[in-house]
Amino acid sequence: MAKKRVHELAKQHGMSSKDVLAKLTAAGIEVKAPASAVDEAQAIAALTAPNGAPPPAPAGAAAPAGGEPAAGDAPAGSAAAAEQRSRPTRDSRTGERAPAAATGPGGRRRVVIDSQASRRSSSGPANQPQRRPQRRGRRRRGSYDDTIAPIDNSALEATDLVRVNSGSTVKDVSEYFGVPVPEIIKKLMMLGEMATLTQTLSDDAIQILADGFNKQVEIVHAADDVSSEPTFEDDEASLVERPPVVVIMGHVDHGKTSLLDAIRSTEVAADEAGGITQHIGAYQVRHGGKAITFLDTPGHEAFTAMRARGAQVTDIAVIVVAADDGAKPQTDEAIDHAKAAGVPIIVAVNKIDKEGAEPERVRTELTARGLQPVEWGGDVEFCDVSARTKQGLDDLLDTIQVVAEVEELRANPSAEASGAVIESRLDPGRGPVVTILIQRGTLKVGDALVAGASFGRVRAMHDFLGARVKRAEPGEPVEVLGFDGVPEAGEYVRVVENERRARTLAGERANRLKTEALARRSGRKISLEDVFRLAQAGAVKDLNLVLKADVSGSLEAVEDEIAKLPQDEVSVNIIHRGVGGINESDVMLAAASNAIILAFNVRPVGDARQLAEREGIQIRGYSVIYKAIEELRAAMEGMLDPAEVEDTLGQVEIRQTFRASKIGVIAGSIVTEGRITRGSRVRLVRDGTIVADTTVASLRRFNEDVREVAAGFECGIVLNNFQDVKEGDLLEVYATRQVERELA
Repeated sequence: MAKKRVHELAKQHGMSSKDVLAKLTAAGIEVKAPASAVDEAQAIAALTAPNGAPPPAPAGAAAPAGGEPAAGDAPAGSAAAAEQRSRPTRDSRTGERAPAAATGPGGRRRVVIDSQASRRSSSGPANQPQRRPQRRGRRRRGSYDDTIAPIDNSALEATDLVRVNSGSTVKDVSEYFGVPVPEIIKKLMMLGEMATLTQTLSDDAIQILADGFNKQVEIVHAADDVSSEPTFEDDEASLVERPPVVVIMGHVDHGKTSLLDAIRSTEVAADEAGGITQHIGAYQVRHGGKAITFLDTPGHEAFTAMRARGAQVTDIAVIVVAADDGAKPQTDEAIDHAKAAGVPIIVAVNKIDKEGAEPERVRTELTARGLQPVEWGGDVEFCDVSARTKQGLDDLLDTIQVVAEVEELRANPSAEASGAVIESRLDPGRGPVVTILIQRGTLKVGDALVAGASFGRVRAMHDFLGARVKRAEPGEPVEVLGFDGVPEAGEYVRVVENERRARTLAGERANRLKTEALARRSGRKISLEDVFRLAQAGAVKDLNLVLKADVSGSLEAVEDEIAKLPQDEVSVNIIHRGVGGINESDVMLAAASNAIILAFNVRPVGDARQLAEREGIQIRGYSVIYKAIEELRAAMEGMLDPAEVEDTLGQVEIRQTFRASKIGVIAGSIVTEGRITRGSRVRLVRDGTIVADTTVASLRRFNEDVREVAAGFECGIVLNNFQDVKEGDLLEVYATRQVERELA
């Protein structure tokens, strides 16, 4: 029988792939994905079956004995009567209204209040005061069949955990703990730290105080309180279909950017330094009359955070694997990021036109990593493509649209706009330029925005082609001008009521980040005695850096790579970091702190270069990140103290000793290995134990002073400041030299 894929049947019958999957599953046909192949005749029979046709009854089901109707076949009248019988009325529960003077057992007066009496009785005294309406659910006396659930004490237990903001002052900690300020200061004094009311405490100090007061604390940082995308409950009628956001991920040099070039028919890889993507690029293409938004992420190992950020804001992840290279470390990392983000995965096997390409081997390797192809019974789509010959690109785009159709990607365009910062940079002519991916709502020119510690008003917007636009809908990437600063990449951005509100929110965020930075610095304080001791011992050396980059994502990647360098003996201090060109302020800061300026894709502006030459400040510019890290590692290795290496030169055996009145003990010896020279360092070994470590004061042969004695010759040796020489002792001759060290 002929077989067809599910998405082909959906196109043939004018239905969505999700509806076709649901009907086939209901008909008992096993399907897993839109690309699954099914029998065409069975599928058409299942799709053309009337919706109201009941499924056939099982053979074991029989009519009830005795001709009694089933419970579901009861007539409507009897059902209504049963409901009337089972639903008690107020009168049946409480009885008719008793007279006012009625008495109950024991002589107590029993009064029954009927709140519905005024409604049932249309006549009555007009001047009677209006009764207060009673609650509908009245308390009933007597026994209850329902069991009372046990009291949940989890809320009481949860109150013992105190959430404390990082960077809190002594006063803040006092309020969090419910402890008077003098007690906090007294505890700090007992720990050897003098603190004032407004002094910022480090995270370690807060934890120690919590232990001292028997408090369980959770230190909350600013990054912990900000979610990437809040959950909105929008009305179904207001949701419309939006373009899917697709991230391209994979190992370096596997052809991600070239594949996106072939899709967009542009040349991006030629502009990237070293052919390596240094930023996240956001683009849009149209296929079959529908738009698809693509995010291109770097494949180099230094850009881990950027790949994770790209996976978090997308709907579909396309993992690009070279057919001639197979899965690599960054491939595994990209798969982990996509799985952590919970997005569908499509594998694009690239470079199938190259000699030695083995697409089946790639499928086998990825199956071992948990990505089983659909044609092998799995649920992951695999597409064989070639970015150079553009083979298989239409199939890849069709697969993306089918997966997006199944996901039902919709958003509310009428709400206030919100999204994520994909990239940001400081342009010399336009100021801060922020790339935003709109995820909900419509962004318009003039809207007030807040993103982390930055705020602004939209002055202008440009699409990925550079054309000026006035509005951006969900799923569209745009460049926004009008921020007061450069927000961090990955920040959640949203529209607020006005610019004043945006300024307030950004100020609160900036103040919190500042207090956290103070807390981190306060945790690294050392005393003057420690500074003097380290300077005398030369144990720790500092390399100060001023770090400048073109975009915040690259700045973040460089910082992460610097943090990975071993800093046990040479500490790298980033005294200033920023986005944009190198200005005179950066040069003066570097001159005051004896620092090196490391520039990534930026150049000096104004008179900064002339000032750097006058001050003797070195500016190192790079366009590829791993070259910057290699040179920084070499500079750190140059600051390391050289290591002493010991070389064994020879071995001497003492055969006989002589004593001279003016000279002392003379060791009559024979050189068994290597050689011995006058003035060389020796160790005297007796019975396997080192007795002395000294130098050769005198070396003679046949009453003549010699400079060196080779192996196999006899000689007389006098040691410097050591006379306890005995027959049978061994002398180990060695020399030390200094070699350059490398970072671990």
